[in-house]
Amino acid sequence: MPSESDQISRRPPFIPGTPEELDAVIAAPENHTVVFENEKVRVLHVNIPPGVVEKKHTHARPSIFIINTSPDMDYLNDKGEIVARSGKLKDGEPFWVEPEGLHWLENHDTYAFDAIRVEIKT
Repeated sequence: MPSESDQISRRPPFIPGTPEELDAVIAAPENHTVVFENEKVRVLHVNIPPGVVEKKHTHARPSIFIINTSPDMDYLNDKGEIVARSGKLKDGEPFWVEPEGLHWLENHDTYAFDAIRVEIKT
């Protein structure tokens, strides 16, 4: 199985000019809630209940991602290909994520995915 850094590098890159309607908070509000925002950062609470498939969305900014609970999930790219599997990350350990193009996650487990995403505004 590829390492997490390999999996992150296989995620689709964000394409400048992508419609704002695909931003995670707009396109998938059931799973992305803004908990804090100022001129430097936007902090999202990300929650994907068991059995849920997120709506397709993007993240235009680089971010620090902190996963609180990491169930067994698939990360799919804009073509519907599985490019990463979750469930193997260390809960609570932050990692860097570059801006992401169109993607979605499917939670196959019996408990929710729960995370904090700190998007850096440039």
